[in-house]
Amino acid sequence: MEGIDINPKVWFTIPIMGGIPVTDAVCISWIVSAGLIIFALVVRFYLLPRFQEVPRGFQNVLELFVEWVYSFSHDTVHEFSGELAPYIGTLVLYLGFANTIELLGLRPPTTYIATTFALSIITFFLINLYGIRKKGLWGRLKDYTKPVPFIAPIKALTDLAVPVSLASRMFGNILGGLVVMELIYKVIPVVVPSFLSIYFTLFDGFIQTFIFITLSLTFIGEAIE
Repeated sequence: MEGIDINPKVWFTIPIMGGIPVTDAVCISWIVSAGLIIFALVVRFYLLPRFQEVPRGFQNVLELFVEWVYSFSHDTVHEFSGELAPYIGTLVLYLGFANTIELLGLRPPTTYIATTFALSIITFFLINLYGIRKKGLWGRLKDYTKPVPFIAPIKALTDLAVPVSLASRMFGNILGGLVVMELIYKVIPVVVPSFLSIYFTLFDGFIQTFIFITLSLTFIGEAIE
């Protein structure tokens, strides 16, 4: 049985600077991003001008999604929800698509640790950015000395572990679902995999998306408390 490589595969090489390898993780991320950009352009220039005062159909779904994103963000980060909600909404769409793109026969880019770590680094940056904006640099640093100063190194290490934890959680769960589905396809190649993919691809992919955004908002919320 062919194993699943945890390292990205090189799809092609850009012939500059001695050759820059472009992996499947990067290419599939481009595909996901391109799909979302096309979707956004269709909504903005085709659907939005046709929206009605009383929403119906897709307009209703879109407005419910936007309302949920803003409400969910406000419950955690409060006054910064207006700034963070667009990012959170984009993250939901990207991860939701990326985690379930296996249904189109492509390997999810989130099965590579580099992809999930890059997203986690953004969360880590936002944690400290909004912590400093809320309390100032000195106030953010003072958080590490509460309740007693000698635990500052421990709290600093805990913060540094946040991106590692976020990245590893999503990477492990999405890769685990991929491995399970590959084993099932090898043993029972027809009928059964289509039903199990509802859980291992769709359900698990959406659950991991929800967990990632929830933890991201929670960590940012803790930084501004």
